[in-house]
Amino acid sequence: MMHVLHIAAWYPNALVPHEAPFIDRHVRALDPHAHNSVWHIDVRAADRWQWLRKGPKADRTLVVCTPLRRWIVIEWVATALILWAWMTRDRSRPVDIINFHIAYPNCTRVRTLRWLMRRPMVITEHYSAYRVGYKTTTRGGDRIRKIFHAGVPVIVVSRSLQQDITRFVGDPAPVFHVVDNAVDTSVFGPLAEVRPEVGRFFTIAGWRVPKRPDLVLEALAVLRNEGYDARLRMAGDGPNMAIIHECIKRLDLGAHVDLLGQLDEQTVADEMRRAHALVHASDYETYSAVCAEALCCGTPVIASGVGGITEFVTDELGVLVAENTVEHWVSAWKQHWQHTLQMDRSRIAAIMGARAGSITVGARYHAVLRASLSGTS
Repeated sequence: MMHVLHIAAWYPNALVPHEAPFIDRHVRALDPHAHNSVWHIDVRAADRWQWLRKGPKADRTLVVCTPLRRWIVIEWVATALILWAWMTRDRSRPVDIINFHIAYPNCTRVRTLRWLMRRPMVITEHYSAYRVGYKTTTRGGDRIRKIFHAGVPVIVVSRSLQQDITRFVGDPAPVFHVVDNAVDTSVFGPLAEVRPEVGRFFTIAGWRVPKRPDLVLEALAVLRNEGYDARLRMAGDGPNMAIIHECIKRLDLGAHVDLLGQLDEQTVADEMRRAHALVHASDYETYSAVCAEALCCGTPVIASGVGGITEFVTDELGVLVAENTVEHWVSAWKQHWQHTLQMDRSRIAAIMGARAGSITVGARYHAVLRASLSGTS
């Protein structure tokens, strides 16, 4: 059985317990096919120095929080942490291939790492920053581009992300493989005895840019003013919660919006199953795990027609809103009010489960890693 070492820049940790669950689900999808070890290694900007040596899920955690803002220093510290972890690893646990989750900053010196670690490598990428070119025109941007010119295969969660990286890095482009985010269908699956409640809509996110809760709330207010008994249940947390509170107060939606905070997976799945539909407004998504999870539950999705969402939300599964304006959101919501309630939920779950369920994704992921290990990718 193949032994995979996953080195993740994002992973559930003591500071952010719910960080990057999609990476953990990718790893877990591989469990039937490979022996997996996870090292959470990262150097991240913060207001003060902090050192994390333990995490709730990773086999090994080496996270440095630093007030330093010189990114070239952060990159070299990240490289040093990886090499130190490699030299002090448990050598009784073999490593056949190294899978870096999130390229920057850990892979900035990927050629050095490959030469010293002497193992085949791949990069699995989820990050949307390539869409805006990391907002840098400095030499730092060139250092990021060089990661993808080192001949390391790249696994992405959507063709949209592949296109973003290709535009950012230029020629020569790396070898790409597309592997969907993984959904645990033992949790996110349909239950025949649970029926959706008319007018009960659900949304969940880490509330930060590029998410657009303001659009959903503004559209909800218009719907209610026009006589629709629409209610919204909002889960999640993040830096834009102040915007959400302001919108609810300004639009007088306090009696019609429930703020649920952070929820465990079982509760999220239950909310999805009971919802008329999941609503998800965002200016961009490399994939949107929450849309995939809702669909695996059999719940139709009303979502912004952006990025990776457009690659799996079809007319059979939900509604894509053509433009992120209040007018377009209201129109889509009203036009498909009855349609989303009457859609075949067992069929929705079957279609999306066959695409993004852990069994399918794990097999696909394993095939890509096996090809990379054998040098055929």
